[in-house]
Amino acid sequence: MDFGHEIYSSKASMGLSVKILTTVVFFLVLILILVSLHFYVEGRFSTEVLAGILAIAVGIIVIPYMYAPRMYVLTHRGLVIRRLVNDIFIPYSEMKNISIISYEKQSSAADIRLWGSSGFYGFFGQFKMLKLGYVNLYITNTRNCLLIEKNNGEKIIISPENSEIFLRIIKGYMRLREREREMQRYRPLYSLTQLYMELG
Repeated sequence: MDFGHEIYSSKASMGLSVKILTTVVFFLVLILILVSLHFYVEGRFSTEVLAGILAIAVGIIVIPYMYAPRMYVLTHRGLVIRRLVNDIFIPYSEMKNISIISYEKQSSAADIRLWGSSGFYGFFGQFKMLKLGYVNLYITNTRNCLLIEKNNGEKIIISPENSEIFLRIIKGYMRLREREREMQRYRPLYSLTQLYMELG
């Protein structure tokens, strides 16, 4: 799909908390693999059991990685959240408001993850947050995030490295799209006035 010409981009760099949690998960999965191989060598695990455990371990590592945000790209048409599988595209025309927030201050222990990851490679998926309600997260750093509110009420949070630059560019294009919509509303009146002038 053509998302438009790239204007600006930012990597989805991991913050400290995400790095720590991701490292812990990798370490636990490694322990699981080593223990399973040890039991297999001792004859306590069959080949089928070992294969099943290894498949689960690979799934734990690979599947979240495929859906984690890799990069945020701004084009002349909208925001693209790059992932290995199924990029997310949000047109400027669908954005109602955007602001810089701290995910750490907005989150709470009462938040519920409906699906996705709670820190492994980042926070991504759909969450029900106590302070924000239903939110789609695509963040790898919990500081200086951008909250995007769409016209349909959907809320999205991203974490580009240069959030202030992203904010300025997106707001500029949101104003441009609003002007274009106003032009579309006044164009029939302008065409009718022009017709009357031509008819004399």
